[in-house]
Amino acid sequence: MLSSLLKAILGDFAGRGVTTPATEADRRLAQVLVDQLQLAPCSRNYLPGSDEPVIAALLAALQADPGSNRSLAEWAAQLHVTERTLARRCQRELGMPFGEWRQRQRFLGALPLLERGDTVQAIALELGYSTASAFIAMFRRQSGGTPDQFRRGLR
Repeated sequence: MLSSLLKAILGDFAGRGVTTPATEADRRLAQVLVDQLQLAPCSRNYLPGSDEPVIAALLAALQADPGSNRSLAEWAAQLHVTERTLARRCQRELGMPFGEWRQRQRFLGALPLLERGDTVQAIALELGYSTASAFIAMFRRQSGGTPDQFRRGLR
């Protein structure tokens, strides 16, 4: 969530069409913006990517098939690296373990499906969960609420 100060500076820059601070006053505002961004908490809705070839290939495959339940070991074999190497690269490139990235991807993938009105059971199966309750448990861990609570908040 952006602070009111961040929103005000971004709104001011957008309203004036400032893309590169040219004046001393705009440079000072930009520095405050940078300082505030460094203090802001990282959103749990953020899904990092990578240009590193092995990780990029893994992420592309997972984006194409978010319901895949292939293990890290299976992905490592397909990508011709060891499981340990792949785990280290995920942590280094993504800032989180493989399992956390996949869970976050599934959570983010569920949001538009919930907005569209798909059933929780259908979403769970599409995203690779064997039961709706497993999907609901993951959703609750990621968001602090159930899919139905999320849906009610849309209205």
